[in-house]
Amino acid sequence: MGINTVPIIYAAFCVLTLTVIMLKRRCLIKGVLASAAQGVAALYAVKLIGLAIGTGIAVNWYTLGTAAVLGSPGVALMLAVQTVFNT
Repeated sequence: MGINTVPIIYAAFCVLTLTVIMLKRRCLIKGVLASAAQGVAALYAVKLIGLAIGTGIAVNWYTLGTAAVLGSPGVALMLAVQTVFNT
């Protein structure tokens, strides 16, 4: 298992878990939109806090897409990956 497959497995697990929970509660569309809004809000919060502490995530189409699809766990994953691989 290479280093590139770990984030993909994590992302698939997050998406699958969120989908199962939302299907059980019968609120798939509302849940997806709420998760996307929460992820984008978390991305901008990390960006603003990152300006103060010296680390952060650049806001571009890739990070916005990840935040919208995966929500807050996606933002946490991006921040962790950037922290680990920042030299």
